[in-house]
Amino acid sequence: MITSLWRVHPADPPRARTLAEAVGIDPLTAQLLLNRGITSAARAAQFLRPDLAGLDDPYDLLPDLARGLARIRQAVSRREPVLIFGDSDVDGLTASVILYEALRELGADVRAVQSNRITDGYGIPNTLIKKLSRSSTALVILVDCGTNQPDAVQMLAQCGIDTIIVDHHVPLDGWARPHALINPHREQGAGRELCSAGLAWMVARALLESSDGASVTAALDLAALGTLADCVPLVGVNRAIVFEGLGKIIHSERPGLRRLCEATRTLQPEPEQMIRRLIPRLNASGRLGDSAAVWHALRSEASGELDTWLEAAAAAHATTKQLHRQVLGEAQEQINRLHFRDQYVMVVSRAGWPQGVMGPLASQLSERYGRPAIAIAFDEHEGVGSGRSVPMFNLLNALKECQQLLVRFGGHAQACGLTLRSVHVERFRALVNAHAKARMGPEGLVPTRTLDLELPLAAMHASWVEETERFAPFGRGNPRPTVVIRQVTIETQSPRTGWAIDGIRRMKVKGSLPGPASGARYDLAATPAMANGEVVLRLLDAKVSTEPS
Repeated sequence: MITSLWRVHPADPPRARTLAEAVGIDPLTAQLLLNRGITSAARAAQFLRPDLAGLDDPYDLLPDLARGLARIRQAVSRREPVLIFGDSDVDGLTASVILYEALRELGADVRAVQSNRITDGYGIPNTLIKKLSRSSTALVILVDCGTNQPDAVQMLAQCGIDTIIVDHHVPLDGWARPHALINPHREQGAGRELCSAGLAWMVARALLESSDGASVTAALDLAALGTLADCVPLVGVNRAIVFEGLGKIIHSERPGLRRLCEATRTLQPEPEQMIRRLIPRLNASGRLGDSAAVWHALRSEASGELDTWLEAAAAAHATTKQLHRQVLGEAQEQINRLHFRDQYVMVVSRAGWPQGVMGPLASQLSERYGRPAIAIAFDEHEGVGSGRSVPMFNLLNALKECQQLLVRFGGHAQACGLTLRSVHVERFRALVNAHAKARMGPEGLVPTRTLDLELPLAAMHASWVEETERFAPFGRGNPRPTVVIRQVTIETQSPRTGWAIDGIRRMKVKGSLPGPASGARYDLAATPAMANGEVVLRLLDAKVSTEPS
């Protein structure tokens, strides 16, 4: 087990008691809310009882929403051909299907195209724009892309085609000026945590506000799926979408999604299970270039080709797993050879790596080494890469500091894409590390774990632990509640099961237990949970106690 630096949220008992009395919860639960920035009784009640009916008005959250909806309704009334172009990851695919089905319900003349990042790169390609210029298409909706493609939007305008962008990527200098840019990052208000699937659901909700609402509710499965896939914080609107949509994923009325859940053994409405099992299957086709199979499989209408689409998705997943194992081994050899121990940002690269697995490779390296990682696949002259970061480090800002070396880049704080020429890779590695070192300071390379509460074993009451389950669904921005328990001995039953003992109480503990040491006392970082009616500590980290009992 890799020992990390622990930081415990400072306790504020008076404010916790006041909030607890106002909401009717345990003061320890109130402290958990304070740790998550929830300080008012109204926000606490909304967090503990997520409700879509209580969401903010989408017109207040999303700039240009009214302008975009007016243009869509005009296209519907005039029977103008509409094209939806979406990115090929799960966020882009789910957002694209949500908008496609909403426009179909309105009677629009709409078709959809998915990106092929391998052949065309990120965003709408010039080849498609040229085809559109020779067609009767009057409106293009760019989904999960387009914000930082001003040239493409201008080319479409010159062809007499209006563009609406529904995207959550952070606008960079010189961002696009379409007919409507529905991107919450344009302003410093609420809604900035939404991914494109969440944005698409909000747009569809406003677009179909005069209908019975059944189709909007039915689309919650895709909105929740895209939200989980993009690993955006599960707070605010995202929390409500995932809370309402989790069960709809498992019991989806979409035949393809239901069968994908069965094929991947995604049987419980748990974010961790979906992220580990279902989402990699959905992402695989896009990583190889052609995501059409998954797009069709996610639609509510079952076609006679559904078996073909599902088989293609399964084959793509098998291929990407094999490719990932290969590049991970090669990246590990590179890490060992180049001594990355003192690197604040790990940059690995190689000619011939498949572009589509750079994201998963960067993600696994970042998780394994506890620092930002960037993986780049080069051809003869140029490389396309993906970066994944760690909490508290904004990778997009780091790339902005290196933009003079980059052909293009974009994304958000925790996940980015970039393109650079092969001759610049060493300068890029040096520059991004210099920025990270200045930003992160001397403790930047120490894995840091932020924990909620420091408590004795006696405080782990079953009633309180059961109350913390109301914080579900858990994910980024809303992790499972954690505790530090000091000065306990460990009695092992097996390498992963034992008892924590403080002289007064015994409590079952599960995880990678520290090795047996006679009389040794430990400090534990753990997540309390209920199992078979009793409290169990799920161990995250353990250290030999340095303070006297």
